Amino acid sequence: MNIIETQAKEFVDDLFLTDYILDLETLKQRIDAKLSNFRRSKDKLDFLKILTTETRNNVLEHERTCPEPNCGYEKVKNLGVFLMEQEIDYINETYTFVPKSEDQFTVEEETNLHGKLNEILDRLNKQGLGQEILFDEIESLKNHFNLGKKTWFQLAYGKVFSITGDKMIEESVSKEIISQITNMFHDSIKLIP
Repeated sequence: MNIIETQAKEFVDDLFLTDYILDLETLKQRIDAKLSNFRRSKDKLDFLKILTTETRNNVLEHERTCPEPNCGYEKVKNLGVFLMEQEIDYINETYTFVPKSEDQFTVEEETNLHGKLNEILDRLNKQGLGQEILFDEIESLKNHFNLGKKTWFQLAYGKVFSITGDKMIEESVSKEIISQITNMFHDSIKLIP
C-alpha cells in the first residue's frame, strides 16, 4: 500500500468522526484541509478516488449489519461522497497528464503507430470484420498518444479485449492486433501481461 492509499484509508474514519451531526460545510473544510497536504493533482485524484471507494464500502458494510433500516448512517456519508466527486470533477477539469519523458512517443513512433493502426483497420475490413464499433475503437486510439506509451498500450489492450469480450471479434484476431501493435515497441516499453 502506498502513502496515498494509507492516508485515504486512515482519513475516511477521521472525516466522519463527530459527536454531532455533520453538515456540508464541515465536511468540505475537512476534505480541503486534508487535500492541502498534497501538492500534485495526481495525488489528490488518487486520494479522493480511494476515499470515495472506502466511504461507499463503509455504507455497504453498515447496510449489511445494521438492524435498523433507514437509520440515517448513509446520509452524511453520501454528503461526503458528493463533495469528493465534485472535487474530482474540478481537478479533472484542470489536470493534464504528462508522462515521463522516456515514456512519451516520439513523432516518428506516433507516425509509425498511426500507419500500423491503419494497416490493422484495412486488414480487418478485408477479412469482413468491418463493424463500425470496432473501427471506432481502433480509430480513437490515434487521439491518445499524449498518454504516454505504457498508458496508451494499456488503453489499447482494454479496447481490444473489450471488443473481444463483447464477441465482436475472435480471440485470435485480438491477439493478432495486440501482437502487431506491440512488436513495434517491444524494446521501449514493458507491458502488463
